[in-house]
Amino acid sequence: MKVGIMLNRSKGLKTAAVETIIRHIERLGSSAELLNFDNPLSKLDVVLSFGGDGTVLGTARYVGEIPIFGINTGHLGFLTGMEYDLPKVIEAIPLILNSQFTIDKRKRLEARVYRHERNVAYCTALNDIVVKGAIAKLVRLRTHIGGDYVGNFPADGIIISTATGSTGYSMSAGGAIIPPDLAINVITPICSHLLNVRPMIACDSKAIKVVVESYQKELLLSADGQVDIELETDDCIVINKAPMVTNLIRLNNETFYQLLSRKMKWNKDEKDRSESP
Repeated sequence: MKVGIMLNRSKGLKTAAVETIIRHIERLGSSAELLNFDNPLSKLDVVLSFGGDGTVLGTARYVGEIPIFGINTGHLGFLTGMEYDLPKVIEAIPLILNSQFTIDKRKRLEARVYRHERNVAYCTALNDIVVKGAIAKLVRLRTHIGGDYVGNFPADGIIISTATGSTGYSMSAGGAIIPPDLAINVITPICSHLLNVRPMIACDSKAIKVVVESYQKELLLSADGQVDIELETDDCIVINKAPMVTNLIRLNNETFYQLLSRKMKWNKDEKDRSESP
């Protein structure tokens, strides 16, 4: 098996630890390659992503449908499969090399930007597509779901999130938290200037269309916070479920709600009760 290793070097993972992991993979009869977003992708069987959710998002964009095992060296890490601990990583590697894991298939979004009825940009996202000004200025976004006109929302912007991405930017903007196996998207206006505008949920089989009615300056479409596309007045963004998925490796049977409770520290009171004399 050929293993790719993606590192977020800003997270402080020591070179000696990386070398230990590579030597262990090689001792088990497989090969390992350090990856770089700037280099062409070689043929890989699996990828170990060391960092936080942002590293997993970037890795997913880079490697496509190659299975990814995320190892959290950052903060929340909803997309990662385990917290970083070198002995535990060493224990997990034989399981991965022997394919003793489950694959969690996560749906992606695709967005096409039309200008004067011509497709001028395309991108995909695992978490979200965001339309937002580069500065805090009001924008007006005419929004349709499945061909139905929904509203013209004056706001700082709008987030169209997958169920996977519901625990990201959408959650911070007041959107609902959705289990990643549900076939829905979350549409969350950012700081709406109308009090009666609320986040909405739509089946992911329905196309979402957002038309830029007006903005002050520097309006961007952002995919997973990593790809930015400049927009203009009257641009039409059409968002659908992408044909490809992101494959995340899971080694344990922790459910989404158990993960959510642990990551958000909602289980603190329960732990305190169990630890009290």
